[in-house]
Amino acid sequence: MIQRIQSLYLLIASGAFGSLFALPFLTTTSNNAATTVPQMADGSLNLFDNIGLMGLTVLTTAIALAAIFLYKNRNLQGKIAGLGILTGALLLILAAIATQGVRSAIPSDGTVQFGLGWGAPVVGAVLLWLASRAIQKDERLVRSMDRLR
Repeated sequence: MIQRIQSLYLLIASGAFGSLFALPFLTTTSNNAATTVPQMADGSLNLFDNIGLMGLTVLTTAIALAAIFLYKNRNLQGKIAGLGILTGALLLILAAIATQGVRSAIPSDGTVQFGLGWGAPVVGAVLLWLASRAIQKDERLVRSMDRLR
């Protein structure tokens, strides 16, 4: 059913991944030498500076949202949640690569701070994992009830 706990986990996970459109990975002040790097010209490194990050975020958010409506087919819902965990991990890896590339291009007198964008994919991946566990628990419960009939 759509009101199960895994639906709530999946909805919050999609919100966490969707929040990356507003949260930066790196920030700096406007008068800092780090703004000489093209991706940091606006003072932050976010999804809009890397098309791969943006595409993977849209995909992961869509996967989490789509999994909500697959409640009638728990096996498929579990597989889709697992795919969401995988794309969330890929998103974290790509974000780390992009961030490291920008940090290595920053002049020695430039400084940057890590932004809240790092927390959202971690929270989203954990919530997808929790949803996957809840889906498996429901499937075991249904199978045990079928044995009793």
